[in-house]
Amino acid sequence: MNLRLVVLIGIILTCFSYTNCTFKYSTELYHSLYSTVGNPNISSEYDCALRAFTIEMAAYIAPPAVKTNWTTLAQSAFQMNQCNNTLYSTYQSPNHHHKAFNTNQQTCYHKIFVHDIKGNDLFDGTFEQPKKTIQAALSLTRILRTGYGTENILCIIIRGGTYYLGTNATSTSSQIGAIALTSNDSNLIIENYQDERVVLSGGTLLQLQWSLHTKTSQGRTIMKAQLPSSLNLDQFNELYIDGRRAIVAKYPNGDPSTQGLYAQDPGFSYNSQSWISPIHNPSVEIHIQEPYRNGTVFPNYQLGVGGGAAVFNPPTNFWSTASPPQGNNYVVPRGLVVKSDALPHIRNWSEPTTGLVHAFHSGYWGSWIFEIASVNTSQNTIMFGRGGFQEARGSDSGGAFYISNIFEELDSPNEWFVDRHTRTLYFMPNETMPDVFVASQIPCLISASGSSMENSVRNVIIRGLIMTETSSTYMKDYMVPSGGDWSVHRGGTMYLTNTKNITITHNLFTQVGSNGIAVIDYNDETQITLNEFVWLGESGIVLVGSTNGIDGFSVISQPANTLIESNLIHESGIYVKQSSPVLISVSRSVSVIRNLMFNIPRAAINVNDGFYGNHTISYNVIFNTVRETSDHGTINTWDRQPFLSDAVQSDVPSLWQHTSYIHHNVLYNNYNSFYPIDHDDGSCFYEDSYNFQVYGGKKNYLGHSKMDHHEIYVYPDTKSSQGTGVCIADQAPSRGSSGWNEVWIENTCILYNSSVPYNIWNCDTANLFVPSLASNKIYIPSGTQVAFTCNVNGTSAQLSLDQWQSYGLDIGTTVQSAPNIETIIQWGREMLQNTI
Repeated sequence: MNLRLVVLIGIILTCFSYTNCTFKYSTELYHSLYSTVGNPNISSEYDCALRAFTIEMAAYIAPPAVKTNWTTLAQSAFQMNQCNNTLYSTYQSPNHHHKAFNTNQQTCYHKIFVHDIKGNDLFDGTFEQPKKTIQAALSLTRILRTGYGTENILCIIIRGGTYYLGTNATSTSSQIGAIALTSNDSNLIIENYQDERVVLSGGTLLQLQWSLHTKTSQGRTIMKAQLPSSLNLDQFNELYIDGRRAIVAKYPNGDPSTQGLYAQDPGFSYNSQSWISPIHNPSVEIHIQEPYRNGTVFPNYQLGVGGGAAVFNPPTNFWSTASPPQGNNYVVPRGLVVKSDALPHIRNWSEPTTGLVHAFHSGYWGSWIFEIASVNTSQNTIMFGRGGFQEARGSDSGGAFYISNIFEELDSPNEWFVDRHTRTLYFMPNETMPDVFVASQIPCLISASGSSMENSVRNVIIRGLIMTETSSTYMKDYMVPSGGDWSVHRGGTMYLTNTKNITITHNLFTQVGSNGIAVIDYNDETQITLNEFVWLGESGIVLVGSTNGIDGFSVISQPANTLIESNLIHESGIYVKQSSPVLISVSRSVSVIRNLMFNIPRAAINVNDGFYGNHTISYNVIFNTVRETSDHGTINTWDRQPFLSDAVQSDVPSLWQHTSYIHHNVLYNNYNSFYPIDHDDGSCFYEDSYNFQVYGGKKNYLGHSKMDHHEIYVYPDTKSSQGTGVCIADQAPSRGSSGWNEVWIENTCILYNSSVPYNIWNCDTANLFVPSLASNKIYIPSGTQVAFTCNVNGTSAQLSLDQWQSYGLDIGTTVQSAPNIETIIQWGREMLQNTI
């Protein structure tokens, strides 16, 4: 490979005021993100019918064993009690024979049994004499390899019970599990015994002697108990009571697990008066001039190193340059001034530096968490310490916020606080004291880490386990993987790196403080199937690779050929709002198929960059997304930073990626989601087809080379934010840089009120630069006339279909009166239920 890399390195002063930059946010804009499940701009009869069809499709894609569960959960999340039961009971899924799963049912050459109650680590591991701990069983497999060989499959079979892996844990890293598999542990199965319930807890069971601390003025009781000296207080940032996350003392009151900006009582405060401006810390800038991409708004690879980016690990950020394309230099506020009486207990805070501030980004593109450095009660000012790295874009101001982990805010049932000086746990019960208290001690339960790509962990199955009660990681290191908006913590409840053919199946990830599964750098043929992820502090599954700067051609340390199939992922992003059930970043050939995802603060699936491509997102059912943020979609993509790879032609480096495919999904675009598929800044090389998209149309923003065909768009005009409300929103097309090679053919779009199907920026019949349009079916309200908006002789005009087609556009396209909702849903059935 003969490439000439021209690198410009220098210190460039950043923009000192957002007033002179691209965006300026007002925290007043989103003071109420509260929304409802249903669409208020459409009749409840039609909306309930569309919800019901979405539930029908959730049941249709569900594996047989969980069909009833998926249906019940979807009905609850969709609040179908608001609807007439007789209406949606007619939309029931026909019998569907789900494909049989290959879950690698290999034969065990030798089995080692584990039993927490009856076992002893001095036993031989037979069924009659099981080991007590999984770690001892793993050690025995390594010994047995000397006699049984490395290629035979050994099995660790775990009997029912709760295994407190956080007790006496030797590592508190989110990348090294209590069960840590290495290159010596290939050809291994770890699974539950038959149908017995095996719980792996990242905590330690607390045996506490409670006594009364005080009675509050409201008649509530605060109890206290001494914590054992063996407990690691640094990792005790989550308390789980009877299997559920308790609430760290906070203001405003509210449970972060079940309350957020989607709720009428969000548990956040909007009473910020102002935000303390950041001190700009310029980064060293890297700009690669060659190679570069032609024909795009984002032609060059660029990166900021150090300076403001030093909060990340490694200290790099796409946004830490003076003028990143289509954005601003990364900064975060240094503090917060609240309105008078916004924090009624602030003057009583005896040790404010124990506290944390959870705050939304000013544009509601994510959230931050800061340590409190100091408080000036006379000025109602809170100064921040470490933090603000939980998303990559930054802003000089924030939005809604809450304060946590301050003793004087312990005033509501199920709240708790630890005095680390005296090792005292304080807790306010509801009425009676609960039974089981578990203190988090570790974030990672199982890891598989090969010593290198060549010496990877191979052929491992993790099956039938419940993973829970781990430490939160939102104050651990974050990194910026590429040019999307994300920073990410590269750790999780399960952590994989340097692996091949790892299968994670039939597990439950619940009540965890971090990501569910972190697939980091080289991992080939990972299969994540038939799991449930729920009550997650951050994301469900994160796939994050690495490059050597622009070079992803000679560096292959990325997840590749990953299958994420038939998983149920919901109630994620409890703490970190720039999070998703699935993140794809710097990864190759990822397939996300037949998953059910809902109740999410941001997108369900986020493709953070255009690296390599060849992803497939298909047959998923997604709804209740973007519940706490803004300017996003149920599926979101970006492509701002070019990388070299051989995606287009094997062994030939190129800055372009392979086409990715999004097809046969049901995308119900409610809450604050703008588009069902939000192809944002620079997104290119996507083929979107056969998707049933409710309340949204096609979007292109500063991208190119996307084809949409055989889509059904249902009532996109009932959403009207940021250019939505049409069948096509082609935003900011510009010859030579964006909007070229966009194709929209053989689609069906039904409008509810409007008769204007397109919003094509800069449309001018004298100089047409529009998507390729043909053979579409557009339906408008009866009695209205279609209007295609475009400039004619320099003046905006509303063209009829014949006039529009006279310019060679939309040949073969028809415009008809909109059908009833039953017909639309039947179209969806015919498109989706004959193909899976």
